[in-house]
Amino acid sequence: MRTPPNRTLLMIAGILAAVGLTALAAVALTSAPPSATAPQESPSRSSVAVGARFAKAGDCVVNDGTDDSPMMRLVSCAPGAYAVLARVEGVTDADRACAGVVGYEYKYSYESPLDDSLDFVLCLKSAGD
Repeated sequence: MRTPPNRTLLMIAGILAAVGLTALAAVALTSAPPSATAPQESPSRSSVAVGARFAKAGDCVVNDGTDDSPMMRLVSCAPGAYAVLARVEGVTDADRACAGVVGYEYKYSYESPLDDSLDFVLCLKSAGD
């Protein structure tokens, strides 16, 4: 005849298993999926102009992105920044928009995925390196 298992050990094992499963469930339910927490490799088209969309003539911006994928941000005017000489609304043709702006060296255009009226061009120059 078999001897019954030790009740105390079974109770302890059951409690530990319940605590472990509860902790595992809590972690699983509170963890965000990997795609929500992973950084984007390149900024989306709509996030590129978040800083620049508020820029106006007399402001300064810096490019936190690259020449191919700029990410402009408003900053205080200082060496290394770009001074905004002009802002042209509703267009994306930067060459045409900045053609009449005296002293411009660089241009930045933003094409909104939402509405053409949100498009704009910034005509820029170095802020005094």
